[in-house]
Amino acid sequence: MLSPLEMSVPAVDGLVLKGTLTYPAGRPGEAFPLAVLAHQYPSTRDSFGPLVRELLAAGVAVLAFDERGHGSSIAGPAGPLVVDTPEGLSLDAFGKAFGSSAGKVGFARIENDVLRVVSWGAFQNFIDASRLALVGASVGGSGVLLAAPMVPGLRAVATLGAAGAPVFGEDGPARVRQAIERTRAAVYLASSEHDPFDGGGNVRAWGQGLSHVTSRLVSGSDHAMAIYFDVRDELLGFLRKSLSVA
Repeated sequence: MLSPLEMSVPAVDGLVLKGTLTYPAGRPGEAFPLAVLAHQYPSTRDSFGPLVRELLAAGVAVLAFDERGHGSSIAGPAGPLVVDTPEGLSLDAFGKAFGSSAGKVGFARIENDVLRVVSWGAFQNFIDASRLALVGASVGGSGVLLAAPMVPGLRAVATLGAAGAPVFGEDGPARVRQAIERTRAAVYLASSEHDPFDGGGNVRAWGQGLSHVTSRLVSGSDHAMAIYFDVRDELLGFLRKSLSVA
């Protein structure tokens, strides 16, 4: 089995993005499809643990990275750059910390970060750059949707509770819809119906009338990766089919 590769990719503003590319077991010299995973605030790449295990078992290489200001992706040219943590468990506390973090560490650059990360991964040995997938949760979901039209070889984009689009600009939500319309890859949008960050509303608005989009709403109000086990079988089936793996 190939050893994991540790990624260090400079972002446009000099922040160093960190991640891990993990290969599945396979035959010597085999080229693997690649899934790049962008997590939710205020988490890290480790939040995708269950999905990583499933993708590796399916024969898909995985590049999970810490988004800017999270985990190990905090080394900036002027010193450490770290997101704020909610002070309390209320939605108001979360929203205040998210808004502060968005400006502080530059969430609007996540779109470009995703493009740089997937480019790094696609050029590594034993990766089939014609079979790429992007998976994002919450603000990472909006980020991968915006980056999708710029990724050649992209076969699939999947999101769980994609949200936070306004951090990409006042026209962020409209830009996400336009990016989905331009994306030639298959798209999977999932959320709970009553997602507190309007993930459900985004699924409805961004997927409406588009034949290449599969929209899924599950009951409840869980957000982002919290719905993973509700949609796991369908999501994995979507990714396996799109990436042409058994």
